[in-house]
Amino acid sequence: MAMKQEKTERAPLKVNDGIRGTVPRLAGKIALREASADDLRVLLVFLERGAEHVARDAGVSPARADAALDYWREAGILSDGVGSEPEDNEPKKKPLRPADELAPATGEETAEIIRRRDLSGMIDEAQRIVGKTFNTTEIGIVAGLAEQLELEPAYVLTLISWCHRRGKNSLRYAERTAFSLASEGVETLAQLEEYISRREAAESGIGQIRKLFGIGERALTKAEEKRFTAWLTDDGFPIGVIGIAYDLTVEATGKASSAYADKILKKWKDAGCAGSVEEVERFIERERAERGKNANPSRGPKHDPIPSTYDSGDFFARALERSYSDQKK
Repeated sequence: MAMKQEKTERAPLKVNDGIRGTVPRLAGKIALREASADDLRVLLVFLERGAEHVARDAGVSPARADAALDYWREAGILSDGVGSEPEDNEPKKKPLRPADELAPATGEETAEIIRRRDLSGMIDEAQRIVGKTFNTTEIGIVAGLAEQLELEPAYVLTLISWCHRRGKNSLRYAERTAFSLASEGVETLAQLEEYISRREAAESGIGQIRKLFGIGERALTKAEEKRFTAWLTDDGFPIGVIGIAYDLTVEATGKASSAYADKILKKWKDAGCAGSVEEVERFIERERAERGKNANPSRGPKHDPIPSTYDSGDFFARALERSYSDQKK
């Protein structure tokens, strides 16, 4: 019987600079400590032979190999592309120097910035927001944001107010946040307001997703934070829909891969059925019916039936049950 060829639509990958031939650099990475045996086998096969037959040579399913490669991509060991040279030849924007590397302005320089940019009213309002009178250093920080980053007063006040609502009253924290946002291109008041809106809308749902994927108290990776925020704000996926994608991910790959779940969710979105649990269930059943027409009768369905009702309490309970079972092994 002819062997079934592995089918892949994955974009080519390359080994990041400094990884090939320097495996000890992985030793201190959290990704290595959290990697499964399958993840390690897939990585070793990929480093030696490439991605063409990685699932076969690593002895895992194609879905599991995809999840492992996604895991190493998120960990920064692999990235999209071919070869070691960057494909994007466009000039890169020079990164901002960190705020703590800038020489603090003298009292005279700060006074000149305040006068030239007419910042007295902004500083008074910032003091009112935080609820205290600023010292010389703090006045210099507020004036420096307008001078160094060329931020409009309304931007600075909105940022300080947002930090204050989050319990972050240190102006050093606001300063670091401003530099970080500016380096990401969040430089106007409209962009800042959109950023804050996205963050606040996402944070309430991200806690539920963290529990679902068993992330615990560790900090999210940048890829995870970006992905979860997009699910909740850009795509507007209901938590129940994310829960179904989680279950199918674990069934297909054996682990809670948010990158693999993202592919499932994007497929449902492209099919126009990701707006509710009921739409997703109907889509899955239609897919199974189509597969059943050509499937070998002796083989069972690829997935267990989706229950007729699916709520967040259900999939959280199942996630906790899996976590408890893993700890007992």
